[in-house]
Amino acid sequence: METTDILDFLRQKLKPKRLKHVLSVRDTAVSIAPQYGVDQQQIELAALLHDCAKWMTNGELLTTCQHHQIVPDLIEEQNPSLLHAKVGATLANDRFGIIDQSVLQAVSVHTTGMAKMSTLDKVLFVADYCEPNRPYPGIIEVRKLATVDLNRAALEVARQKLERQLVTKCMIHPQAVATFNDLLTQIS
Repeated sequence: METTDILDFLRQKLKPKRLKHVLSVRDTAVSIAPQYGVDQQQIELAALLHDCAKWMTNGELLTTCQHHQIVPDLIEEQNPSLLHAKVGATLANDRFGIIDQSVLQAVSVHTTGMAKMSTLDKVLFVADYCEPNRPYPGIIEVRKLATVDLNRAALEVARQKLERQLVTKCMIHPQAVATFNDLLTQIS
């Protein structure tokens, strides 16, 4: 798959701010991946594709799920924007012919994470959160951890996401809790 085809699609579909984010996630992921033994082509593809469905409305996400037999859970029904990850993996396969299951999984779980994430999953999960354009409080710590301890960086991302959801009284996806618990177990 030519990344130029993906970039052309993203330029057509995404707003400039979102495109800037995607390119920054790619650069961040590509920069930290080598020290964790992650294949450069896989992480570049996953990073470029992680928000490839972000242009869709909630209705379009739900319709795409129906068309592809993706069954949203209760939290995703209440917050369909979460579906951009699963739909993005489907779009990566359908539109760009990506068949590498590790790339598709990384795209699919980049928002909530999951228990037993692969190293590729973790690099994308962390890079999506800590790319230089992100303004989150505590981001400096994640950026530092990303260069020395991927598991601790991913745990901190999961913790900060959960904390923000608690503070803003948002529903928390069970997969996000499973991510945190699994990463905590790996570190302990």
